[in-house]
Amino acid sequence: MDRDLTLQQFVLENTGYCHCCRSTVTFRSENDWLRDNYICLECRSIPRNRHLHMVLDVKFPGWEGADVHECSPVNDFTSRYAKRYTRSVYETGVELGSMCNGSRCENVESMTYPDESFDLFITEDVLEHVFSPDRAIAEIMRVLRPGGAHVFTAPKHKWITHSRQCALLVDGEIKHLYEPQYHAAAGGGRSLVTWEYGYDFELLLSEWAGNVPVETHRLMDRSKGIDAEFNEVFVIRKPCPGTPHPWNPRVFTRF
Repeated sequence: MDRDLTLQQFVLENTGYCHCCRSTVTFRSENDWLRDNYICLECRSIPRNRHLHMVLDVKFPGWEGADVHECSPVNDFTSRYAKRYTRSVYETGVELGSMCNGSRCENVESMTYPDESFDLFITEDVLEHVFSPDRAIAEIMRVLRPGGAHVFTAPKHKWITHSRQCALLVDGEIKHLYEPQYHAAAGGGRSLVTWEYGYDFELLLSEWAGNVPVETHRLMDRSKGIDAEFNEVFVIRKPCPGTPHPWNPRVFTRF
């Protein structure tokens, strides 16, 4: 047998700092599709996880002490650090606002939380799976406190000029506008892609959020394990009138 065939070949391998497990690690990918395969060997995070947590660490110092809510989480990278953390998932047939398997059942398009409940709202690759992202963004802004922020990922396609809806929900039935596409979901399931976002994504987000600015963070830095397609992190901050720099970690001492 050729000795070379017995050696594992990696497309990419390097050491660096992981913002998800906060340690010096080895990053490795056995596939040239880095978005889902460029993993941290310590915590198994992938690039979008690490980029989102880098944005949290850099742009929101002291976020660990804030009231943090995460919608549809598939890992514990946020919950392991946030002292006041809550999570929600949507489960068909479960009463909204009730607890189910350790998570609160919520529809992000129509949540039961009171106004101004959270300092940070986190979503990773959620908005491409909701039927009404305009309602979801408006709801997230409603439950954020002034000065708080929605920090999130969603695939933005370089080749799509105008974002398009791929499926509608009509009288409880799904109507497909294009050939159905699905993404892998937690537990081995799959999630229908309801929207594909393109060049106009930030314009739509701003409109849905009440005409507030949208920050787009792009980065390729393999020393942080950040390199992949569709790896933007978006931030929408809820306006805080009269306060030039509303994010102040000292306010997160209300235990």
